[in-house]
Amino acid sequence: MRTLVLAILALLLSANALAQSYKCQGADGKIEYSDRPCAPGKAILSDPTRKGAAFKPTVAPMERLNNLFAEYEERLCEREKLATEVDMANRSGDMKKDPEGWKAKQERLSFLNDTQIEFQEKASNITKGTNPESEENKELRRFRTKLRDCGKLPDPPPAPAPAAAPAKGTASAASPAKK
Repeated sequence: MRTLVLAILALLLSANALAQSYKCQGADGKIEYSDRPCAPGKAILSDPTRKGAAFKPTVAPMERLNNLFAEYEERLCEREKLATEVDMANRSGDMKKDPEGWKAKQERLSFLNDTQIEFQEKASNITKGTNPESEENKELRRFRTKLRDCGKLPDPPPAPAPAAAPAKGTASAASPAKK
């Protein structure tokens, strides 16, 4: 009987020891188990101090923002380029000349505008409650500036300097004046 009680007690203690382990994930994706809390900068995948099935891993806001940028950058850059192109065509009158030719681009731009709204909502959720001068908000502003640069048209090549024509009544260097 005593052996049975000791076996049950040992089983309960070992289960408790297993329940007190932390599961952490580093930036390199490597998962570590420890009896101590996760180091700063590592994602907490399981925390024995938090009970319940609804535990959600915490990921640093900057890491979440950078992941969001990587996910949306290509589409948002496409949106900036397309918006610039459509705007220029509208201003020049090209859209009025061929409205059917521009219809597909306008529909794509509409879709990408929805994508931009989705991105803004997700970014807002990450930066909600942070100081406007926080690193997260500064990084978000840098990303938005980078996107605006996607849509900028390249600078046109400089125009060639006009050849200076000799003024009337003066001698040019090519034809010396008669004496």
